[in-house]
Amino acid sequence: MSMDTSVRASEIAAFLGLELRGQDLEVRRPRSLARAEPHALLFVKQHSPGAAQALAEAEGAFAILHQDFAGEDVGIAHVLSAEPRMDFTRALARFFDHRERDAWTAPTAIVSPGARIGRNVRIGHHSVIDDDVEIGDGVEIRDFVVIRRGTRIGADTIVKSHTLVGEEGFGFEFDAAGVPLRIVHLGGVVIGRNVEIGSMNVIARGTLDDTRIDDHAKIDDHVFIAHNAWIGENSVVIAGAEVSGSVQIGKGCWIAPQACIINQATIGDGALVGIGAVVTKNVEEGVVVAGNPAKVLRKR
Repeated sequence: MSMDTSVRASEIAAFLGLELRGQDLEVRRPRSLARAEPHALLFVKQHSPGAAQALAEAEGAFAILHQDFAGEDVGIAHVLSAEPRMDFTRALARFFDHRERDAWTAPTAIVSPGARIGRNVRIGHHSVIDDDVEIGDGVEIRDFVVIRRGTRIGADTIVKSHTLVGEEGFGFEFDAAGVPLRIVHLGGVVIGRNVEIGSMNVIARGTLDDTRIDDHAKIDDHVFIAHNAWIGENSVVIAGAEVSGSVQIGKGCWIAPQACIINQATIGDGALVGIGAVVTKNVEEGVVVAGNPAKVLRKR
């Protein structure tokens, strides 16, 4: 359950740059429309008769509504927005995010003296930070995280619990007798600013070049990212996806749950890879692909 906050509806409206319509009431907590209550912050993504009826029963709440509600008497304090979900998200981050921001290292964490730790970094219980790791300002490393040498993490990034960053990838050559010989991994992992790395992830270090995750990328839980992969800024990789070695994912891509991308494939900027897709060749920018093997369905 979220902690209560005390903020005026007029403060939220001013922050969003929107006009408050109705009473300037106290707002204490965010709620879904289905759980509306007095002093709750709500949002409605689009106009519908069902949403209008629910708003009529949400006495004492404050809502961020789609601008299609203009001219209607919705019965509660509200603002009108072209993007209600985005404005609701912004309001949550500004007024209802109660995460601690001060520097803190759990007594059970192991941080090597050769690690370079920025300001206001938080490191959770039983996490391990190796030598030759650089962590930028405002980074949050949660519990049971292992970060190996050669990793660079940009400011304001979050690494969630039970994730491993920077160990060797699965790379072998076979001798004349068929014996697999491990390829020594000399690269690192470079993670940009404002990235989110989910729980139970594995991100392998590069062989010669670095594995890279660029600014503002978001990686969900249970994702594997192999050596030398490069994920572009603003891209999203969803739970259970597998990104093979030397894959390049462009800017603003969406990789859906359980997708699998073959070694060295390139995913063009703005592409969407569908649920469970098996990508066996390059994907052009701005298209939607799905299936096994993945085929182009349409432009995104």
